[in-house]
Amino acid sequence: MKLATVVVVYNPKPEVLTNIASYAAQSDVLYVWDNTPGGSPLLEQLTVGRVMHHEHRNMGLPYPYNRAMEAALNEGCTHLMTMDQDSRFEEFENYYDQLAKSIDEKIAIFTPPINHDRNSCGERYQNSCQSGSVYPLHILQSVGGFREDLFIGMVDAEISLKVQERGYKIYQLVGCNLVHEVGSGRTVHFLGKSVEVTDYSPLRHYYDSRNRILLWHEFPYDVDARYRRQLLVNRVKLIFKIALFEKDKWAKIKAIVRGTVNGLRNKVTPYE
Repeated sequence: MKLATVVVVYNPKPEVLTNIASYAAQSDVLYVWDNTPGGSPLLEQLTVGRVMHHEHRNMGLPYPYNRAMEAALNEGCTHLMTMDQDSRFEEFENYYDQLAKSIDEKIAIFTPPINHDRNSCGERYQNSCQSGSVYPLHILQSVGGFREDLFIGMVDAEISLKVQERGYKIYQLVGCNLVHEVGSGRTVHFLGKSVEVTDYSPLRHYYDSRNRILLWHEFPYDVDARYRRQLLVNRVKLIFKIALFEKDKWAKIKAIVRGTVNGLRNKVTPYE
């Protein structure tokens, strides 16, 4: 196995360097894609890997992933791991060793336990998380890579459904842990209950709302009427949560409504 890793950063904070260090040593090739407009000065402190040329604007996630896939293939790599800037590994060397020993032509995605959710090693029938997932490059290339018009949000769900549609499996390994942050992770208290608040940006809310519904059109067999109704109900609940607990609420609510409408119309209009 020759492992290439790509991590996409956007206005990174200093702790991102520590996160990268948690898996850099075992990565045979390390790409750092900078989505920060104009580039991030922090990356000048990197002592490992190479910074891929940014496009002076935010290119999302699947576009950099596909460029890393192409670069890794040209460098003779066999596997690609995709990482978020807010994720770090515990005991990554165990994950690497298991990957090196796991040769199965029917497995398209290997995934680690996330936030100490240490399930037993084995096949998974649910979506993988894009951060920490490892893809055999020949399989990733054969299914067309990542869907670039998704930009962010549901990128992991789309590639998971795509490989399973073609008869491949998702397999979870154990013996390690991926510490993965979602939004701010704030907890607020309301009417005696704890409520989790992510503080996503309007851009993130737009793509998350739009892309969830775009996947209905791409994989119609995967969702039933009950699931679709529940997803729309959850969008309404999210709007109420934002109205009560978050800043910049009107921009976020507008993004959710617009993303939902464009998703229902199967329009891949980007966020403006």
